[in-house]
Amino acid sequence: MRFASLAWIGVLTVCVTATQVTPIPIEQLVSHADLVLRGTVLSKSCQRDNEGRIYTRVELSVAEVWKGTHRGSRIEIVHGGGTLGEERVLIPGQVDYRIGDDSVLFLVFNPRGEAVTLAMAQGKFDVSKESVSNETFVRNPFHGGFIGIGEGTSAVLNGSLTLAALRARVRGEEK
Repeated sequence: MRFASLAWIGVLTVCVTATQVTPIPIEQLVSHADLVLRGTVLSKSCQRDNEGRIYTRVELSVAEVWKGTHRGSRIEIVHGGGTLGEERVLIPGQVDYRIGDDSVLFLVFNPRGEAVTLAMAQGKFDVSKESVSNETFVRNPFHGGFIGIGEGTSAVLNGSLTLAALRARVRGEEK
């Protein structure tokens, strides 16, 4: 009985440790990204690859390209996990895209030439307009500081990051 308890503690320790994420500075995201753009999620679908793994394909409308080259008004991004029928694969720290999301994305290309969000959830910054000041802010799990209150509104906290400031940092135009 004691061995079984120790085994479960070991499993829980591995699970907790595996989900800890170290924040990546914006400058490192910029330097490692092949493409940085702002876009809106149009659709997403889950599929199964030839090896049987479930993955999600996301289509976005491209509004602006801040770094790299992209031709066309749309781009597709892939990431591991998703729900296919009654089967669901969750990957801790994976990026989450919702239809209608306005986001700034730091992307790399995998060996198949598909766009992938750099550093999972850290490579996606959600865009939101603050209702009082009408200023546009961005945030991801580690950068920015607004929290959503309701449709089209937010409260700005310390550490806030404006869309304009992030654009300037990506383009190397910091003041």
